[in-house]
Amino acid sequence: MRKLELFLLFNGLAVTPIVTAQQSAVYTHNRSEMDRAVALYNDQQYQAAQWLFETVRRSQKNPDIQADCAYYIASCALQLNQPDAPQLVEAFATNYPSSTKLNQTYIDMAHYYFAQNDFGRALTYFDKVDESALTPEQQDKFNFQKGYAYFADKKIKEASSYFNRVANTKTYGPQARYYLGVIAYEGDNFKDASK
Repeated sequence: MRKLELFLLFNGLAVTPIVTAQQSAVYTHNRSEMDRAVALYNDQQYQAAQWLFETVRRSQKNPDIQADCAYYIASCALQLNQPDAPQLVEAFATNYPSSTKLNQTYIDMAHYYFAQNDFGRALTYFDKVDESALTPEQQDKFNFQKGYAYFADKKIKEASSYFNRVANTKTYGPQARYYLGVIAYEGDNFKDASK
């Protein structure tokens, strides 16, 4: 009886690494597909990346990877200007409200609507962005575009506030100062407008 127990114990220990290795190999394979899709996305090959993210999402049970795939699929749709892009982004925001990519999704949507000159919708998404999570480069673009969206929406006080944040930056400073001058001129503040 003792020999049978020892046999079963050693047999069980010998089989466990094989099962674990197989599970790990499957995960590694799916992970490499995900890495390949991200590389395509970073190379701006959005159509191929979108297809591969969809493939990974369908074959994956891990909710974190499914969330990442949903984000990238929606982002690719925005980059490709696909008609269902806003719906994909909204579905992502609804289905994955705790995703770490949610803030980036709001930024992407704000830029998407800004590029289409739909400043009211752009402001809706700019208002959802957590500004403290932005990189310095993202902050400058965010501040200028949000300022311009307010300017186009005739919300001059808010526009001035955001333009002033980037008035001394290399990239957006000249444009921001121009719009601050226009705002001052329209407000009959000719001294500031001439600066």
